[in-house]
Amino acid sequence: MSNKKPSKENEHLNNVALSRRKFITNGSVAIASASVLAMGVGGVFVSPPAWASSVIGNHASKTLMIMSRDIYPHDDLDDKYYTRLLLPLGESANTDDSLKTLLIEGVAELDKRSQKAFKSNYIDIDNEEDRVVVLREYENSAFFQKIKGILMMGLYNSPDLWPWFGYGGSAWEHGGYINRGYDDIDWI
Repeated sequence: MSNKKPSKENEHLNNVALSRRKFITNGSVAIASASVLAMGVGGVFVSPPAWASSVIGNHASKTLMIMSRDIYPHDDLDDKYYTRLLLPLGESANTDDSLKTLLIEGVAELDKRSQKAFKSNYIDIDNEEDRVVVLREYENSAFFQKIKGILMMGLYNSPDLWPWFGYGGSAWEHGGYINRGYDDIDWI
């Protein structure tokens, strides 16, 4: 290495290169941070109430979110887990007119039944038990069964949620539950 001082021109280029490097590094960190903040945990880019508002409307979107939480009420589970299940439904409704109609008309019928029983739209009924009364009367409909099926498979078949539910995962590849989890049962 030489002890020669860099020329002013080379010193300027080194500073520029360093500035570019810092810019790229800092810019990458900023973009990554912004992405994490925008996505939240679970990769959801939209706020829970707006998961399908562009397709079926904000009211229907909010109604389906509350309905989802009423069907599978895990109070400590964040909305983002419900949203990530409903988001593909909204995207499908964008191209599937029969699904879009099912969702819009299903929410309208839910509101109609809520009005009849409690003089309020479903989302305006504050008491969860009262909303469940309305859902029980409507649970045999194709609309209810569609939402219930999506939620059941999505919530309980999500490996990232299994620890939250106290499920250790599949055991067959480990010799079955006799060898994995059987002795861990603390509720019997």
